[in-house]
Amino acid sequence: MNHEPKIIDMLSRIFELLLLNLLFVLTSLPLVTIGASLTALFAVNLKLVRNEESYIIKEYFHAFRQNLIPAAISFLLFAVTGTLFSFNVILALQSVSPLFLVTGVFSLIFLILLGVYALYYFPLLARFQFTHTEAARQIPRIIAGKPGLFLLLTAMNISVLLCLFSVQTLIFVLIFTLLIGAAGFTYVESIILRAVMDEV
Repeated sequence: MNHEPKIIDMLSRIFELLLLNLLFVLTSLPLVTIGASLTALFAVNLKLVRNEESYIIKEYFHAFRQNLIPAAISFLLFAVTGTLFSFNVILALQSVSPLFLVTGVFSLIFLILLGVYALYYFPLLARFQFTHTEAARQIPRIIAGKPGLFLLLTAMNISVLLCLFSVQTLIFVLIFTLLIGAAGFTYVESIILRAVMDEV
């Protein structure tokens, strides 16, 4: 059996992900564009997993420009809101006041819901250009339809977040992300996401 075509396809896909990751890193450098970069990354990967896209650079920048404003604003809102509620949880953990404890619990619940929403929002924006209202309607239906895939996606993202709490693993994650990490990780996520998005 000739395995050469499969090897060539695999090397071609690795090269595409390296190129895609380079585009993501470069367009994320202004920081305020991270949301648009993430959306463009998903836009290309959601097509790559079904072999629907051949022009990586063209498709990436098309998605980047198309979603620049809504994705940038959304990412800023997620970042600011998540940071504020995270501080609230930290304060609750350090306080003995019942009031702080209650607000900390509510903040933690909100953070979990915000994380779930963000997990699906940028891929949905990349695929369908959904508004926040449309995404909020679709996300519960998507989760209910494929709860096993939701748990898998959640576990993958939590594992990455846990790596950020150690200096050694944080450095590894940063280096890996600069090479192929962001594109590779979202490519795997896109395989799972396409399984649920095709039913939207």
